[in-house]
Amino acid sequence: MDLKSFAEDGFDPKQWINKAWRSSANQEKEIFVANTVTRLQLYMKQLTNSLDETTTQIVTSIPRIMQDASSLQLEGTLLQQKLVSLEQKVQSVEQQTGHSIESLQKIDTLKSRLESAASALREADKWAALATSLEDILDSGVPTQGDKLAELCDQVAAMTASLEVLSDAPDYENKRLQLETLYNRLEAAVSPPLIEALTQMDAERTSRYVSLFSGMCRSVSVCRCWRRAAAARLAAAWRRKDQHSLPALNALLAGDAAGQVDWLTNVLKSDTPLAELVRLYTDLLLSLEPSPTKVVSANLKLCASPEEGILLLTDLRTDIDDFVNCIQSVIDAPRQNKEVLLPATLREFGRAAYAPLRELLHHYTEMQTQILVQHLQDAQLQQEDLVEQSRAILTTAERCESWLSTARSKASKIAGDAMYAVYVPAVQNFISTLSNLISSHSRNIETSFLSSVRSGESAGGVLSPSFPAALQLEAAVVIVLDTRASDTRAEPPASTDPLHDLPTLLLEAEARSKLASYRNEPVPSVAVLRRTKDQLRNLARAVLRHPIDVQLDKIPQLSVWNNNDALSTDLPDFALSPQEYITEIGQYLMTLPQHLEMHLSEKQAPLQFLSEVCTHTCEVYAEKILNIRNMDALGTKRCLNDIVYLSSVVEDLGSTITPALKNLEKSLRAATPSQNQE
Repeated sequence: MDLKSFAEDGFDPKQWINKAWRSSANQEKEIFVANTVTRLQLYMKQLTNSLDETTTQIVTSIPRIMQDASSLQLEGTLLQQKLVSLEQKVQSVEQQTGHSIESLQKIDTLKSRLESAASALREADKWAALATSLEDILDSGVPTQGDKLAELCDQVAAMTASLEVLSDAPDYENKRLQLETLYNRLEAAVSPPLIEALTQMDAERTSRYVSLFSGMCRSVSVCRCWRRAAAARLAAAWRRKDQHSLPALNALLAGDAAGQVDWLTNVLKSDTPLAELVRLYTDLLLSLEPSPTKVVSANLKLCASPEEGILLLTDLRTDIDDFVNCIQSVIDAPRQNKEVLLPATLREFGRAAYAPLRELLHHYTEMQTQILVQHLQDAQLQQEDLVEQSRAILTTAERCESWLSTARSKASKIAGDAMYAVYVPAVQNFISTLSNLISSHSRNIETSFLSSVRSGESAGGVLSPSFPAALQLEAAVVIVLDTRASDTRAEPPASTDPLHDLPTLLLEAEARSKLASYRNEPVPSVAVLRRTKDQLRNLARAVLRHPIDVQLDKIPQLSVWNNNDALSTDLPDFALSPQEYITEIGQYLMTLPQHLEMHLSEKQAPLQFLSEVCTHTCEVYAEKILNIRNMDALGTKRCLNDIVYLSSVVEDLGSTITPALKNLEKSLRAATPSQNQE
């Protein structure tokens, strides 16, 4: 029987009885109840016996627990008393020994001071002896023999170390100044033999002097002497050259670079050998005599043509790049302790290396201008015939792209991404000269057209030589503008490497600040060409429309618009024919397509020209009709007949009359008598 349910808080007797009954396998109720009551009574008796036994055990064990707790409390009290007693003893010992420890500390401090004083006295005696000995050596002459020089090195190192020991002495500053004076005298005495050893590349002798300078903590002075000796040796080798040239100088310096780095690292024990080498070559390139700039300038003056001069500048850039790349390879060579050079140091060296090209770069503009302008001195550009002259200029414009591309390529080879500073002025000079030529010829075309207008020549319009001349000259201007626009879109790649940052190496600050404007802003002559293009466009259209304008100007003065007799007024419309002025215009318009195709290319849009002429004709025709005064009925019919004729011509040409002329036609029809009767 499960007794756990009796201990639950929500025990329900009814539920428990029903559950027990369901599990009784349908026994008789009286039997089930009797059995269940008997079993519950037995369980109650067992539980009561178990509770009595547990209570008896607890009652008998309580006195023993109380006794143990009392014993534990007594032991805790005794332990606390012992701890208090021990603390008192410790405090007593500290009080007794504190004075003794302070005495020991004072004694130890006094001992240290005595030892320092004794050491200072010994160092002072040693310092005085070393100083006296060094003064005697300086007075008698610095030895150059190996063993004596080694002794001097040891003595100098000892003096330096002795001065560090005497740093707390009252007269330390006086001793420091005295030692500095002695070292200055020693450096002055030792520098000449050191420079001699460096000049002769004597590693053994140089090592002794390097040790001496290291003892004086003056390794910087060793590098200074090395630069003087190396510069003098290289300058002498340059002066001895039979023929001075930049390749010879580059070979001299580049062949010496790796050896100098090894010498600086292994003999001079320099921590910055690459920086020392770059500084040496920077100073040397700026002090050579004759200077590389003078050598190249002299060679440039011997050039017989601008092409030779530009080739010399191109070779100069190649030679300098080869030298700089050689030094770059020395700098980038793998080493145990990789040295990092400052960008400013590399930039100073680059400026010195590129100095000849920087000084002569402006000559590129002059020479390239001469080459480009020579193309405009062709005899074909000096013709009297307007059309032939325009055709010659058009041919020249078509070749401009090739000429500018060649010039740009040469400029890029010479100046890289700094080319705009010298290339754009040359192009500006060329475009300006070409613009003057085009403007002059444009004025000649206009003058010829105006002369023919004043003289009243009948052969005009599309048959006039002024029209194809203006068209071809306009096409030439468009080609030049397109060529210039495409020329400014391409940009050479820029470099941020201090040794290849050509704008910084070749240009001054003012020129560098204008590089963006050189690339992006149009040159002044481009604006002139654009105005000339618009003028030529208007001139060609004026020439083309001139025969039409001449006929249209007659309209207001024609006598056919009024003073007609009554019999003529009754004539039917089909009896009227287009008048002479409008038939002249119609015949001229009908001949335009074939003539325009001869003179215009697809880019110049012949259909657009034709459409513009038709529109202009309709607009001006409408204006002239409105200027007619006292138009009678027959005049109105004739005018309407002329408008119908013009409309058919315009429609045959693939265009339509303008709204103004169409509205005018409607108004005139509304004013005719026949229209009113209807």
